[in-house]
Amino acid sequence: MEIPSILVAEDDPDTRELLEIVLGRANFRVRVTDDPIKVLELSSTDGYDAVLLDNLMPKMNGIELCRRIRSVNQTIVVLFCSGAVGEDDQKAAFDAGAQGYITKPFEPQELASTLRSVLATHRRRAESKELT
Repeated sequence: MEIPSILVAEDDPDTRELLEIVLGRANFRVRVTDDPIKVLELSSTDGYDAVLLDNLMPKMNGIELCRRIRSVNQTIVVLFCSGAVGEDDQKAAFDAGAQGYITKPFEPQELASTLRSVLATHRRRAESKELT
């Protein structure tokens, strides 16, 4: 089975490093950046299975970034991993096109399991669409 490739957008350097370590240990290929424009550029190709976004970033918030990603790539999985824990934040993320929302602080196992589950569901849906 192919190793999933994850693009992570996180502005906090410590959290960025933690996500890289946690996801790497969980057998994901990981690329991290703090630049939303770079995320948009990279997610417009088919090189990544998922994007993991922080909502509260200084250059562009995660909701706007998610909308922009969806405008160039409707098939990539988008999940949020954010300290913004309000229901409105989560609703806005899902309305923008996200398939999952994990709040910080997070448990490493929960993050990896959620990401695997969302990717598997996405893959099954894509396969069933190909059959019809």
